[in-house]
Amino acid sequence: MSNSLQRVAAVILILLAALLLAQAAFSLSWPIAHDEAPLLYEALLMQNGQTPYKDFFDFQMPGSYLFYYLLGLLSNFSPLRLRILDLAILAAVSLITYFAMRRFGKPSALAAPILFALKYLEGGPALSLQREYLILIFISLSIWIGVDAPRTFFKRLSLGLLYGLVFTLKPHAALGLVPFLLFDIADLRERRELTLQTLTRQIVLPAFIGFIIPISLIALYLAITHSLFPFISIALNYWRLYSQINGEMAVTPSAERTAYLLNQLPRLGGSGFWLIPAAFGIYLNKNRQTYLLASLALLYALYPALTGQFFPYHYIPFIYTIILVASLSINPQPSTPNHSLFPIHYLSSFILLSFILINIRPSQTFLRQLAGKPIATSSERSAAIADFLADNLEPGDQVQPLDWTGGALLAMLQTRAPLATSYVFDFYFYHHVSNPYIQSLRADFMNQLQESKPRFIVEVTSIDKPWVSGEDTSRDFPELRAFLGESYSVEVQREDYVIYERR
Repeated sequence: MSNSLQRVAAVILILLAALLLAQAAFSLSWPIAHDEAPLLYEALLMQNGQTPYKDFFDFQMPGSYLFYYLLGLLSNFSPLRLRILDLAILAAVSLITYFAMRRFGKPSALAAPILFALKYLEGGPALSLQREYLILIFISLSIWIGVDAPRTFFKRLSLGLLYGLVFTLKPHAALGLVPFLLFDIADLRERRELTLQTLTRQIVLPAFIGFIIPISLIALYLAITHSLFPFISIALNYWRLYSQINGEMAVTPSAERTAYLLNQLPRLGGSGFWLIPAAFGIYLNKNRQTYLLASLALLYALYPALTGQFFPYHYIPFIYTIILVASLSINPQPSTPNHSLFPIHYLSSFILLSFILINIRPSQTFLRQLAGKPIATSSERSAAIADFLADNLEPGDQVQPLDWTGGALLAMLQTRAPLATSYVFDFYFYHHVSNPYIQSLRADFMNQLQESKPRFIVEVTSIDKPWVSGEDTSRDFPELRAFLGESYSVEVQREDYVIYERR
């Protein structure tokens, strides 16, 4: 890279770092939003002695609850403390990334974490503390440990352990272990040491031991808390139904699913432009480490198709890994000296810097804050609901939310309102409604509701409440409507929510 281009790159990185620090400072006032509220409320239930699956129904992996339980303990559910923890995690991932990328040169090592951090903050509160973001702690550590050939029992054990932890949060994300194993096998083959016994003893066994440790500990926790069989029941009966819901919150018929996946997959969540500087980075850095990073990026590009939902947060691991590869184009290190490559060196750096200037933008949330506008409508709704509950709840009163991410659970978290049934939200009552398992959930919910007779029932009716559409879905729940009509009166009615009080 020429001295002039080096100076331009340094100036751009300094400006990006300043923008990052400004957005990070403004993010401290972001509210709890989207998926955070349900998971944090469930963490509150766990602090009160309840256990997932047995005492409250949800379909997330056990590691998600344990991670959010720790976040709840460390923050006491304070939005400011959660934002500080969020930035601390981002700083940790950035620091680990810097050390992992130093082997490619300082410009790449600085560019990669800065660019990813900006893309993460660009997503605003809805992207904060998503599970795909949390697993980057383990993915970044695996890159630091394993980009160079492991060749030691401890490193292979550590890689297995890291992806075992990933599995407890997002099972299919643990496929990131596969490229490390394949490249390790390739190294053994080059040294002519590849036999089945050697492969098993030196590579597979240590990785398997590390992988199974966190999974075994989670299974032991579930068994001790009598939650293992309820978890297995949810996994066997509900996961297959949920997996049929696509990114547009619609049930995809089996005959249309392949076409839907093929249509969505090439879009790469709108982040496909990173492939251009990444291609230059691969071309100009032809070595094992680059190919391993590229393999991880390819795998995590396919990752959203494994769930078939293509939500924005599903692309976080891909965005992270492809940015690592793209950052190599700013500091190419060809495997053999070739002065004729200099124009390509110059062009690759120029293209990356141009892409940065065009595609790295301030977060819309950040811009709204600068303009003095509200950050999220659901946070305003939750504040109004929380004010009502704080003024009216008495000791022993229970509340039942009819919501998912619309603000009711955030209000219950803020007021520490006790949950009336084991059902934290009502999303799963309205898809696959003719399925016997969903019918059993509806019946169980109504039995618990009639038995507990909560003081208040909070129903979010706004258009931003996630409703599933498509085959075998409904917005009707006749038994619930009849129960509300017989036993409850409307205490508060707004355009986007209703609060019922027991008569």
